[in-house]
Amino acid sequence: MLTSARTWRGSGVSFANVATGLTKLGHRAHAIAGDQEVVDCFLALGIPATRIRTDDTGIRQASLLARLLGKIGADGLLVDRPRDLRLGALASLIRPVTVVNRYNLSRAAPPRDLLSQLAYLRVALTIFVSQTLADKVLSLAGFIGRKPFCVIHEAVDSDLYRPDAAAGAAFRIVHGLGDSACVLAVGSLTREKRYEYLFDVWSSLGPSAPPLVICGSGAQLAELQGGVARRRLDVRFVGHLAPERLRGAYNAATCFVHAGAVETFGLSVLEAMACGRPVVVARGGALPEVVGDSGLVSSAESAEEFAISLDGLLHDPGRRIALGAAARIRAVEGFSLAEMQQRYAAAFEAACKVLPG
Repeated sequence: MLTSARTWRGSGVSFANVATGLTKLGHRAHAIAGDQEVVDCFLALGIPATRIRTDDTGIRQASLLARLLGKIGADGLLVDRPRDLRLGALASLIRPVTVVNRYNLSRAAPPRDLLSQLAYLRVALTIFVSQTLADKVLSLAGFIGRKPFCVIHEAVDSDLYRPDAAAGAAFRIVHGLGDSACVLAVGSLTREKRYEYLFDVWSSLGPSAPPLVICGSGAQLAELQGGVARRRLDVRFVGHLAPERLRGAYNAATCFVHAGAVETFGLSVLEAMACGRPVVVARGGALPEVVGDSGLVSSAESAEEFAISLDGLLHDPGRRIALGAAARIRAVEGFSLAEMQQRYAAAFEAACKVLPG
């Protein structure tokens, strides 16, 4: 599994889930990442991992990747970013390996340049993480649909991410949140997560706005902290949290919010749902597909409209309880981790023409 992700969320968590499932089902999994932090996170989960440069997609780096693939004894290579696809496709010409592209690109349109199209000639299977994404991409880039493709939704470990009042209470104590309302957002500190939009929402809520707790790390931290200071908002950055502490954060939240407008899935939304949290998300990307009717889908353009939706939920405990219960059911029944892992294993077995063991 090759990823050039620089922070541990999104593709890192998903790749770890896939790797764990492949291992349980009789295969070997090995992560290759361009960032040492990401490598360390894989290793901490017991997943073999190696760091390799991913900023260069030329022949020299492809040769190094091909050598590593040979050393590992890889039959298949899972990628999920255009850069990784190009690098993996070139490496597969040097050391034959089946390339599977987990399409998880959030930009408005898929790359249609000649180099990307040539790279796709090496793709044996494309896996989309949502039906929303598949419909959009296939309508804009027909060449992707000329090869086999399928939709395998992201999934959540509903035993790890579950209602846990004690963990929520402990998180509140550690971060001085008391017993009053607080709202949580989780995701890397990058522009695509649209925290500035959430700050507009909090400005619209006015002086009575509850604290906004943000879990995540990223290059935009200092800029976002400056924006919070200028607006004089009660926003607390708690950094990247290990899964058990993150469960506490979800359970401490009165509501969960996510403002991404181009999300290919929205894994943190699903984790919050599995913890029984009522969620308010922007009407963008695959978020409505994930939430269904178990949460509130509000405007991705009007901060005032989003604020009205959130404020109404904050002042309606009965509705919060009902939506939280519905969210837990939807997460457990509709996004099973075991089912996702089985589907990935079956997809690899078919693409690589291998059997478990």
